[in-house]
Amino acid sequence: MSGFFDHQFDGNERRANVNLSTSASTSSTALLSSVRAERKAREDRRRHEVAAMTIQRVWRGRREAQEVREQLLKRLEEGLMDWQKDAAGLVVVVPRGWVDGPIEDVKRKRQVLVRWCERGLQRPDGFVEAGRGREGWSLVLGILSIRILSALVQDPLSSDASTLFTSLEALTSSQTWSHQVSAEEETQRADFVECLAENRWVERLVLVLEKLVAASAPKKKHPLLQPLARLFTAPLGLVSTPPEALLEQLLHTLLAVPALPSSLPIPSLTHLSSQLPLFNILLPLAAQRPGLLNSGRLSSELGKTYFLANLVTFGLTGGMLARYGFQGAQTWIKVIGMVLQGVQEGWGRWVDGQPEEVEEAMPLATEESDDEGEDEPKSGPSTSSASRSRPARPLLQPAVQKKVVLLASAAHLGLLADTLLSPSTPSSALVDFAGFALPLLSAFRGSPRWEGILESLMTGAKGKALEKRLWRECVRGKWSNSGDRSGWDHFAENPSTPCLLFLTHLYNHYLLITPDDEFFDSAESNPFSLDEVLEIAGIWRDLSYWAYTNGVAPAGTRPSKGVGTEEDRALLTRGVTRVSERNARRKFADEDFWVMVHSDLRSFIDVAVVEDAELTGMMGEEEESSMYELPRWARARQKFSKRQMAYISPRLGLLNNLPMTVPFMTRLEIFRNFIRKDRNLLFESRNYDQRRIKAKIRRSNLAQDGFDALNDYGPALKGDIYIKFYDQFGDREAGIDGGGLFKEFLTSLSKEVFDTNRGLWLFTEERQLYPNPHSYATEPHQLQWYGFIGRVLGKALYEGILVDVSFADFFLAKWLGRQSYLDDLNSLDKELYKGLIILKNYPKPEELALNFTITEEEFGTTNTIDLIPGGAEVPVTAENRHEYIQLVCRHKLDRQIAAQSRAFFSGLSDIIDPKWLRMFDQRELRQLIGGEETMIDIDDLKANCEVSGFPDDNTMRMFWRVVKGFNQEERKALLRFVTSCSRPPLLGFAYLNPKFGVRWSGSDTSRLPSASACFNLLKLPGYADEASLRSKLLQAINSGAGFDLS
Repeated sequence: MSGFFDHQFDGNERRANVNLSTSASTSSTALLSSVRAERKAREDRRRHEVAAMTIQRVWRGRREAQEVREQLLKRLEEGLMDWQKDAAGLVVVVPRGWVDGPIEDVKRKRQVLVRWCERGLQRPDGFVEAGRGREGWSLVLGILSIRILSALVQDPLSSDASTLFTSLEALTSSQTWSHQVSAEEETQRADFVECLAENRWVERLVLVLEKLVAASAPKKKHPLLQPLARLFTAPLGLVSTPPEALLEQLLHTLLAVPALPSSLPIPSLTHLSSQLPLFNILLPLAAQRPGLLNSGRLSSELGKTYFLANLVTFGLTGGMLARYGFQGAQTWIKVIGMVLQGVQEGWGRWVDGQPEEVEEAMPLATEESDDEGEDEPKSGPSTSSASRSRPARPLLQPAVQKKVVLLASAAHLGLLADTLLSPSTPSSALVDFAGFALPLLSAFRGSPRWEGILESLMTGAKGKALEKRLWRECVRGKWSNSGDRSGWDHFAENPSTPCLLFLTHLYNHYLLITPDDEFFDSAESNPFSLDEVLEIAGIWRDLSYWAYTNGVAPAGTRPSKGVGTEEDRALLTRGVTRVSERNARRKFADEDFWVMVHSDLRSFIDVAVVEDAELTGMMGEEEESSMYELPRWARARQKFSKRQMAYISPRLGLLNNLPMTVPFMTRLEIFRNFIRKDRNLLFESRNYDQRRIKAKIRRSNLAQDGFDALNDYGPALKGDIYIKFYDQFGDREAGIDGGGLFKEFLTSLSKEVFDTNRGLWLFTEERQLYPNPHSYATEPHQLQWYGFIGRVLGKALYEGILVDVSFADFFLAKWLGRQSYLDDLNSLDKELYKGLIILKNYPKPEELALNFTITEEEFGTTNTIDLIPGGAEVPVTAENRHEYIQLVCRHKLDRQIAAQSRAFFSGLSDIIDPKWLRMFDQRELRQLIGGEETMIDIDDLKANCEVSGFPDDNTMRMFWRVVKGFNQEERKALLRFVTSCSRPPLLGFAYLNPKFGVRWSGSDTSRLPSASACFNLLKLPGYADEASLRSKLLQAINSGAGFDLS
């Protein structure tokens, strides 16, 4: 017992501090906190002690290992170890960090490594002989190979590099391993190759390659480049099934080396071409595992570009693609298509050496770049902000540019088409080809080669057969649900979608380059019958309609399920627009074929007007606007593009992009409601308080006085304008302007300013107006007149006053922001049109000796103008003739009248929002301006006529019987006589302002009827019989006699 107590109380143990005080100075909370703090301190001390011991143990181990390595290194340097007999000598070679550390140590280790290599090279199987039968020897050799390669990565230009390269070739040579025949030794060989792959064999070799190339540029004659090229493929010959890690590195690292073929000497390039299993293994692997094409160096756009250039060299110019036939081509297009999906907007222009910013080639009424009139979509509309934020791309080497653009060449596409699209190939080949063609077109969007891709695929009978097969085998019958929303809701996952989009690209291009005569009358030209055209257009119409009402996938995505993208919607919309424009010129579809909005039209109208008002409400009036300019909200509203409009408001998007799906009369009513709403908003705005604009107009100088009095008011012309007429003696004419005098002024002014003798306008052969392209018309003062005329016409549209003027289709197209094409040229210059048609169909256009220039004659001087930079040096060939034709049309129909059109549209948009005009096509715009070219409905005129002053109704009964007996020309003459316009209002005579009126002008039957056109008023004497009334009325309306204001 004493021992126990002695142990417990010998005074050497730490005693717990016990506080027996009864003082209340320390609370229980403080006591608990103190205990916890002490416990934590004890735990921290224990952790620190354990950590210190671990550090000491590791440090001692490292120090001891370093001492052992140093001893081994000295023994190796002194030749005291035989590497063939004493495996321990290899310890100095195998560990990591062989090429790390102080420079002197690295140098010593490299010398030992070189000496080891030299001894191994003394016998053919020297490297493997020492380890025969030893377990793990193959892994030792693999790690040694990586150590040798690491030394080369560090310094591939040293004097001993040749020895190291030779050693690596020996280690990876099939001859070195030729004695390995047993199953176990086959496994060792596979372990060796696996070790190389896992330690980034190809990636390290590429680092050596880039250093050697940099050191030997530009001669490509460094002697080590040839053994280096052999080392890339050497491990492949050691095993029957190479490890995927090695194949992956060949794909995403070696084939992504910048300008790889041009960096190597011919023997090295020949070796890679013959030994690299591109079509046998690498491309099939990439096709099965698409993620590889976004890994390694292929994770960047630049790496993808180098990859494509190298593929073109080996596969296309090297002839491998042609040798591997159908299967090879199928794999090729899958891989190329997947890689092209990863490039960004503007890539095609970049690889083609073009500037990334594209200057707009023509004036648009809407000052936006998202028009759907051109066959080639612009590169900016939906991704402009992304383009601005993307870093500038570096300049590409000419060798890379030269190769990459071959993807869009006629030779490449022709080879693929011959291989994959022959009549005997299965329909699945069409689907695969569409999956390649779509990203190819997307990648080269904005590049001059974009159109060449389509041209190459559409050439001759093969192109026609391709479109037919796409339609009949891959599209027709696959879109039975396009008429309801499910067709668009599941657009991305429909297996037929790629073929539909590809067909849409092709046929859109056909519609672009084909004149009406060929489209309607040439079975050899048009791949489809008119019934098939309408069936295709019906699919486009349905899908694009639902795309605008239900929306699209988020920008920058390509979903595998759900709705399509903005680009898909825009493409389908172009197709609908193209066919509907053909139909507008020559009817082949039913009147209501395009209409998708059939029911509840009143609700559609009301909601569209509300959405337009909400769009206006998005812009607050933050600063005061001058009465001479639009308010801030009105200016901002005009800046919304068609695509932005579609996102903000489905109905406004539909009206601006697919107006033909809404009945014309509905759109017309919406237009009038827009104006009514706009008028109310403007008058409620500050500075738009219905301030009266007064103008003094001399009848002898009507146009100039009107210009001087009103031109500076700009948008304020939307308000009320009061006209005072003065005769030739300077005396004011009687009468107060209640709207009639202004109508008379506007009608008379329109006749004068559109007079071709003034030099601002010219007539086509169909007597339709367009701006004079003469340089005289581009002078600053004349451009002011164009702006004034635009405002005058805008005011007429705003007030619902018909103007008896007809514009050329190609000029009206600009009101809608659309491009003009070959058919429009026929109305302007028939001889040039015929010449271009001959060129289009000429077998060998090179024989015509044309170049990319056009001649113009002005003031007796002939000038030659380049259509493209250096156009005089660019001959017109079969490959570029369509580009030439389009450039000629664009020059004649767009560029020559660019400044005039801009000035005109600037004035027009002061009064009429361009978005409102885009609800109509050219034919409908012509009706909107001047009325409807239909039989004049006398019953409608009678129902909306105001009669006054007649003592009885006998004269009016005779009048209506006489007028009803008029033919169409006589009815038009009557309407022109009374209203100054021969066409009735689009919505009927109920919308004629002022109302059509007939007033009794007395009982003197010898007088002719007269009219006050400013009031739409016919003054009719009380004739006694129908014969007299008919004779006098015809005499008056055909002579224009009897005008007065009384």
